[in-house]
Amino acid sequence: MNKSFERLEYFWTYYKIQFIIVLAIIIFAGCFVYTKLTEKEVVFQALMFDMHSDQTEEIMENEFADYADIDQTQYSVLIDKNLLLADAMSNYAVSSQSKFYALIGTCDLDIGVMLENNFKNYAKADVFLDLREVFSEEELNSFPALYTKTDGKVIGVYINEAPKIIKAGGYSSDNAVAVLGIIYNTKHQKTARQFIEYLYSE
Repeated sequence: MNKSFERLEYFWTYYKIQFIIVLAIIIFAGCFVYTKLTEKEVVFQALMFDMHSDQTEEIMENEFADYADIDQTQYSVLIDKNLLLADAMSNYAVSSQSKFYALIGTCDLDIGVMLENNFKNYAKADVFLDLREVFSEEELNSFPALYTKTDGKVIGVYINEAPKIIKAGGYSSDNAVAVLGIIYNTKHQKTARQFIEYLYSE
């Protein structure tokens, strides 16, 4: 027993650092492999700025996944409604804007929803897709109001009257005019279209 203890004491004295490093590598590798094995592919992502809704994001995510027939055991639907742009000078607004740019840069964002003034600024930078590439003229005319650029491109849908937006209690104040646009480099154009249709479904 004493010899075993002496060996353990010797090992800990001279090989403690190496042992901790190896153990940390094993734990890190195990976590990485587990994350990769359980990671679900994101098939839709939307950012909704200045919405001020009490409805949890999971409710809309689950409803839309059901509407679009997305199997959430294999795929992820991400809808972030806790973002701000209106107060442009705040740290939170800067952080929200950074997330918006980062997801566009990695082609991981499909939908952006924001107040009209903010939408107008991003529209100048051609952030949004021409919806005539996604909807027919007849389908576009079915929406209450569209955001159209001076060059004729239809890049947004005004969504204050969308049933799902009303249900969520979003953009309900008098001056909160919200516009939705599909990001120009979306990888999920069909799903982005379905999201707009979902918002207007009863």
